[in-house]
Amino acid sequence: MRRDGGAMINEHLEEANRLFEEAMKESTNKINTFEKTFWYRQLSYSEQMISRQTILYISEYMFDYHFQTLSEWDEVALQDILLDIFPHEIVAGPKFFEKAVIVLVKFFEFLHYHEQYPQGLSLAKKTKGLSDMILVEVDSLLRHSPEENLLSLGEELGLDTSSLDDIDFLYKLAEAIQEKDARSQRIVPIKTRRI
Repeated sequence: MRRDGGAMINEHLEEANRLFEEAMKESTNKINTFEKTFWYRQLSYSEQMISRQTILYISEYMFDYHFQTLSEWDEVALQDILLDIFPHEIVAGPKFFEKAVIVLVKFFEFLHYHEQYPQGLSLAKKTKGLSDMILVEVDSLLRHSPEENLLSLGEELGLDTSSLDDIDFLYKLAEAIQEKDARSQRIVPIKTRRI
């Protein structure tokens, strides 16, 4: 008996979603352990604040683009994600990406020494080696863009542009200003008589 194509697609989507959830659960469990270790304590406070988000984003991209769970990560896929996906998906300045690299290096060292992931050290070394290229890519993406101007404004306002939460706040502020400006443009001016 043949199944119809819709049922097959639904089964595949359900399986893909299940595998994605398992991959994210594995990453979350490792992050929870990482946050209790010496490697995590070596990070600065601001690096600690972005560590969970950063690792989860990379985990998501590694699964989405290379179908790799944390235990399967390899240097080739990581390079693709760090150069071609991560800087294009996350709108942030160089300060964020500098910290993200440090976070990933410490996380990979933790994976190698604490969790016995054999590829941990090679991933840490690869990440360090890509650091300058990541920053060049970020600079290239931001140069002469509205995002560059917005991030500059954020710095002038005293926001931490290495924090995704502050950058998110900055975007919400810009959207609110644009909405207010759009509403004020729809107001019909009232004609007044001179007395």
